[in-house]
Amino acid sequence: MKLLLFPLLAAALLAQRPWQQVTVPPLREVAANFKTPPHEYGAIQPFASWNGADPQEVRARIVRDFDRLAANGIFVVNLSPGRGAPKYLSPEHMDQVKFTVQEAAKRGMRLWIQDESDYPSGFAGGNISRQYPQLGMQGMVADIRVHVVPGQTLTMPAPSDTLAIFATKTSTGQQIQGVIPIPVPPDGQLEWTVPAQGSTPNEPRLSWEVVFVRHIYVSSPTRNFNREDGTRAKDALYSLIDYLDPEATRAFLKITHETYRQAVGDQFGKIVLGFFGDEPDYSSSIPWTPKLLDEFQKRKGYDLKPYIPAFFAGRGMEPNEETRRARADYCDVWSGIFQNSFFAEQAAWCKKYHVEYLVHLNHEETMIALERSEGDYFRDNREVEVPGIDNLSQLVPAAIHTPDGTWNVNNNFPKLASSAAHLFGKPKVWAEEGGGVGIDGKFEMDFQLVRGVNALQIRVPVLRGGGDPSVPATPPVIPPQAPMLAWYANRGGYLMAIGRPAAQVGLYHPGNSIWMGDQEADRSTTKLGWQLLEHQVDWDYFDEQSLSSVAAIENGGFKNLSGQVYKAIVFPSMTVITRTGLERLQAFVKAGGKAIFVGKTPGLIVDKTFMNAKDVPDLSFAALVEPSGDITPRVIAALPKPDVKLDAEFPRLTYTHRAWRDGEMYFFFNESNKAESRMATIAGHGQAQAWDLATGEIHPLSGATAESDGVRLPLVLGPYETKVVVVGPLPSGTAAAEPSFASGNTVAELSGDWALELNGKQVTTPLKSWEDLGTASFAGPATYRKQFTAGAAPAAKRVFLEIADVHDYAKVKLNGKELEAHAWQPYRWDVTSALHAGANELEVEVRATPGGRGGPGAAPAGGRGRGGAPPVSGLLGPVRLVAR
Repeated sequence: MKLLLFPLLAAALLAQRPWQQVTVPPLREVAANFKTPPHEYGAIQPFASWNGADPQEVRARIVRDFDRLAANGIFVVNLSPGRGAPKYLSPEHMDQVKFTVQEAAKRGMRLWIQDESDYPSGFAGGNISRQYPQLGMQGMVADIRVHVVPGQTLTMPAPSDTLAIFATKTSTGQQIQGVIPIPVPPDGQLEWTVPAQGSTPNEPRLSWEVVFVRHIYVSSPTRNFNREDGTRAKDALYSLIDYLDPEATRAFLKITHETYRQAVGDQFGKIVLGFFGDEPDYSSSIPWTPKLLDEFQKRKGYDLKPYIPAFFAGRGMEPNEETRRARADYCDVWSGIFQNSFFAEQAAWCKKYHVEYLVHLNHEETMIALERSEGDYFRDNREVEVPGIDNLSQLVPAAIHTPDGTWNVNNNFPKLASSAAHLFGKPKVWAEEGGGVGIDGKFEMDFQLVRGVNALQIRVPVLRGGGDPSVPATPPVIPPQAPMLAWYANRGGYLMAIGRPAAQVGLYHPGNSIWMGDQEADRSTTKLGWQLLEHQVDWDYFDEQSLSSVAAIENGGFKNLSGQVYKAIVFPSMTVITRTGLERLQAFVKAGGKAIFVGKTPGLIVDKTFMNAKDVPDLSFAALVEPSGDITPRVIAALPKPDVKLDAEFPRLTYTHRAWRDGEMYFFFNESNKAESRMATIAGHGQAQAWDLATGEIHPLSGATAESDGVRLPLVLGPYETKVVVVGPLPSGTAAAEPSFASGNTVAELSGDWALELNGKQVTTPLKSWEDLGTASFAGPATYRKQFTAGAAPAAKRVFLEIADVHDYAKVKLNGKELEAHAWQPYRWDVTSALHAGANELEVEVRATPGGRGGPGAAPAGGRGRGGAPPVSGLLGPVRLVAR
């Protein structure tokens, strides 16, 4: 009986926290939660901190800010320690954390706790350097370089921590011509004579350098909120832990997490959702830990030391095949240690105390850089409860959909995190910047939602802006767009977190080939990902762990830990494939799955080591080998039957599909700046419904018709518009049916002059931008008025007011009747009950959003995605009345 007690208790506790597991609810349950979803799934206020010398004044600010957040639809806060008093992890700090948790509980709010005094995770606010310096980060560096001349005998003591010594000969053009290994002297005294080559007048001039490779204590840079010198410098003054030593991770947990647990552990898994970790990586050295060489020998069966010099050669000296293989073996070993010693240790601690571990890595958009500094994205996230991404404003219209033919940057990187969640059975996926108000901010949110991100930190001006958080400041005026966006994110995040992901195609992530230095593998993966989406083929990354062991072969495919089944795996250009993966792939094909190779096929099979990889794999079992390196019609034909099929091409339409117990949910996103209309056939049985993320209303789709294998419906999307379509039983309490927007009769064109109140001026003007009217950098409001005459509404039709283009908030009043505001496409209002046969008066209040006003192709507010057209604001039209 005792043996059953703990598993039963764990299952009961998990059932009380459904947001921590993949759930497949019935449609009626989802519909009941849709308008006001459980707060655990909601939009997140990023990095909120309250600091100051007067605890009472600080607490008053916490109360005020929590009231403002809750009143505007934000119920989750990422709690940061901030700068200034109270001192990080001090008793006063924990008293404030207790108060914050209590205030959150009063409002039904939830908290994430930042695990660090800024970033990256692992220095414990400087306490690692102070309390556990022996557990600090270590790395391999080539930091001692001695210039020598041809024929010179160099005599000197070698540092005791020397791993390797080598000499380089370099041309006058600074290109390395050769590398000569030098044995590390067992007595520590180096005596080595430089070859005489390059010393005579008739020979090319060469310079020589002796390089010592050492393992030393060296940390990636850290930024501490409360440095002793009072600056915000980012450097290695406060060391990170040795990420490859589980004892170091446990020391970090003891200092940080255990302190929070002592303070508010009774609210873990209730008010406190978990801990947020930020950008753990090796950016200053090649990873090292004292047990690395022994672990390498144990796992790979050979000595790494002779190959270390080649890790540092550089400057035009291309590594040879043997060196590439040794480097791949090294990456395999250290990334496996990183996975278990750092990420898995923290995940296990969090699981023990019923909270979740949330973390994002670095360089997600440039996978070669990520694999160099963090090993393997999917290994790192194998045990992480909430995988994350570090989007910093680069996912905006001006920064994507502009391929340069090199595919060096992967703007589909949100799929890394969502794929990790899907593969390993986790429901939630986090983004550091999940979007914000304005056209760019909304696009950024939808771009991530459609790629599976659902725990969105959104940047809306509810709390104070920048500046010193220890200095009291008047909070900003909240624009009306803020709560609208928050509720949109709450509902979108909820729908994207429940149910089972339903993509049928896996895109293999060639981490092993990237370790071998295969840049083509990385670029091929990026290109194929885009091309699949352009053909409305949704996909997840499918990693080596899933191929070799984690995914089960069931139901004619690879079944991941979310219960999702991949019927086909697409392989990009690759250098190697593991023998275990190859054998499992053959079994997958035998069970009914499809293996498709696109581009260069792997030329080596890896067993225990890359060093001894040999044999060319026989791929005769594959459904298709497409040598062109592109998603061709042959590839599309070889894929499983699609769950979304259009009547015409629509390259910028992306979608995602999730399955409920008795329904199918589709989230569509028009990523182009043009209105588009298609007929779509989608898989599912039952009534097609539009679920409005802006209002929480559910509308039956009157233009949809059932077919034998799905539902056919018109899909009409304005620029950057999204639409949620659900197929299944119609829940109770639905709103009026939504007509087809594919056709209609224009009742009136509201062109010509409008009366406009703009920044204190009264003008009469045709519709044009505020900038063209001489009013730039104005956020509004501005009021447009128009008198017009309309005939009677056609029988059995509804009349809609439709504005093609407005930047970017519009609130309508027709004949004195106020209608709901819209802050994004579609700008469409049902005015049937307000419209008069005869004279009518229309009023439209418009606001723009600073930093996100530009609309199609405009510049974002900041971050990595800067660039684009000048901002455009105001009501641009055309404006018309349409009967449908």
